[in-house]
Amino acid sequence: MKRLLSICALFLILPMISACSDTAPAKETLQENAEDALLSESEDMGEEYIDSIIFLGESTTYHMKSRGVLKDGSETKQIWAPEGGTMTLDMSVGSVKIVYPETGEKLTVSEAAARKKPKMMILTFGLNGAVQNIKKGEGYFKSCYSKLISAIRAASPSTVIILQSAFPVAKNMDMSRYSVSYEELNRYIDKINLWSLELSAESGLRYLSTADILKGESGALRPEYQQGDGYHLTEEAYRKILGYIRTHGYKGAVTQ
Repeated sequence: MKRLLSICALFLILPMISACSDTAPAKETLQENAEDALLSESEDMGEEYIDSIIFLGESTTYHMKSRGVLKDGSETKQIWAPEGGTMTLDMSVGSVKIVYPETGEKLTVSEAAARKKPKMMILTFGLNGAVQNIKKGEGYFKSCYSKLISAIRAASPSTVIILQSAFPVAKNMDMSRYSVSYEELNRYIDKINLWSLELSAESGLRYLSTADILKGESGALRPEYQQGDGYHLTEEAYRKILGYIRTHGYKGAVTQ
């Protein structure tokens, strides 16, 4: 039932976004793709499942380190990020260098993947550059994501790659740097998340609709889950996200 509700929630945004898309796919096709990609509720996969994951994404991923919610707390080696702590999904994504936690070296994601051979990676992109990516369109966003996915697959073919939804922003977020309201930014994030879901199905990946558990009735990030700036998350929020990942697990990852 929860799986069906999650899928239905994703398609509630279709009427709002179809006007922004040149060719909106048929609803039936999207639903079929979602059924293939969306990770539904599972048994609790346990702490070892979480410990096997490498996380890559924006600052909302990097801040899991400072919140101490992963193995080894603030010294965790499960977060891959550049020195600044955040990445933007654009055409330069293949050349961006992360600080490889095992050695401190600066490596591209593909170089790090070839070195580490991660069992599983969760990629979380969508907020950084959301307004620009919406303007550039679905094809651009998917091509950037596909470039990153292909680089990881080439470097480490056995790595299970899961795309995770970008998280919503709260009402109190400072929007002075944006050309849109927080409501419109959240609609953009919803649209980008739909593109990520479609790409997961198209690429034979799995998708985590984690954003759903962080939203209030208005669709914004719930106040108690933000750190004060409207989009960076609290320890409580991260623990809720990790709980969702544990209980929406990909069994194929643990049988490898």
